[in-house]
Amino acid sequence: MQESHKIPAPPTPLYSNHTAPFALYNDHVVSRGNLWADVAALAAQLPDQPYQFNLCENRYLFCLCLLAAAVRGQICLLPPAGQMAVILEILRDYPGAYIAREHAPQQKGLDWFEVIAPNAASAASPPDFDWQRTAVIAFTSGSTGKPKPCPHSLHTFKTSAEMAVSSLGLAKQQLLMLSTTPPQHMYGLETSVFWPLFSQLVLHDGRPFFAEDIRQTMNTAPWPVVLASTPTHLRSLIKTTGAWDNLAGIISATDTLSAKLAGETAAILGQSPREIYGSTETLSFASRETLLENPWRPYDGCRLHQYESGQSCLQAAHLPIAVPLQDTVQIQADGCFTVLGRDQDMVKIGGKRASLTELNRRLLDIDGVDDGVCFIQDNGRLAAVVVSKLDSQAIRRGLQPYLDEVFLPRKIHFVTKIPRNGTGKLAKTELENLLESLS
Repeated sequence: MQESHKIPAPPTPLYSNHTAPFALYNDHVVSRGNLWADVAALAAQLPDQPYQFNLCENRYLFCLCLLAAAVRGQICLLPPAGQMAVILEILRDYPGAYIAREHAPQQKGLDWFEVIAPNAASAASPPDFDWQRTAVIAFTSGSTGKPKPCPHSLHTFKTSAEMAVSSLGLAKQQLLMLSTTPPQHMYGLETSVFWPLFSQLVLHDGRPFFAEDIRQTMNTAPWPVVLASTPTHLRSLIKTTGAWDNLAGIISATDTLSAKLAGETAAILGQSPREIYGSTETLSFASRETLLENPWRPYDGCRLHQYESGQSCLQAAHLPIAVPLQDTVQIQADGCFTVLGRDQDMVKIGGKRASLTELNRRLLDIDGVDDGVCFIQDNGRLAAVVVSKLDSQAIRRGLQPYLDEVFLPRKIHFVTKIPRNGTGKLAKTELENLLESLS
């Protein structure tokens, strides 16, 4: 356990009116005072162990567990995936960790704590957190290889959340944050847990998956709703026919949102999506309204710096040190930037270069393609796996106006489903297994 000097946090909505709403839990409003009473009660029940795997599916219970662990000086571990094999792999590096969730894990012999909300009727004040101490170790998604640990303090999350909601114009609005991504993922953790904690936004405890469930949850909510989702989910939402009357805004992340999908989303759902940009290492630090601007605009307090080597890093108020970026970016004079791609994402065919991310975006923009991914075959040629009722020629015709001939997929495999995780991403191992099954 690391020691650090406790410093008082500056006043924030965290310390505001205890009767103000914090969460919608099981369709009942939980006040901020009730939250802190629940946190204190749960903290007293936690096992006396150094690490906690927070696998709670209910978002309010997840939030309670994370904060209760911080009260006890425990570090919350957030695995990149919920598969037990991944958790066991991480467990080898963090002995003394226990699993916290609503129901017992299938794997026998693991330390497990059943999470039940105390449902305190009384109100309490926030505890005396050690803001600088590591509170969370989040792990990378594994899309670029083996997951790696990324430690963050409550001070980092607090400062980041305040910059984000201020830059997005959400700081003083009482809106319900509804997320389609799990809270264990950094995007879900930031937008659906820490943004409400450090603003007037209200946490929604659920994670509706199907489009009609999302629409019904939204339309029956007691406050206007901000939807935090992904391009993968937005593609399903635009196929609905009902009204989205209670939708106040859309946040998108985890993958590039094309202008075509952004336009369809705005037309059908009635709100122009805002993308946020970041990573597990950096948290979110920039945004853009896809239909109006292509460059990313950093939050106030965030600045990119580029070395002569071309490597870029983020210097930000919420980070203790500058953090290198995985992406190659081009920084403008005003500080805004465009993303050129990721080194391992670039492919070279016939002496010409292209980004797989851009190729995938063009593929997914074709009307009639429900899902798809491009990849390089062993022979060096480009191929694709798609979910679509179109034939191969129709897909190539859809790509032809935008791509050089060498980047048109020679082989197109048709499948009924492409495996994706809860954030719409394809992890490296899952993609390799899929391609191996097609060879």
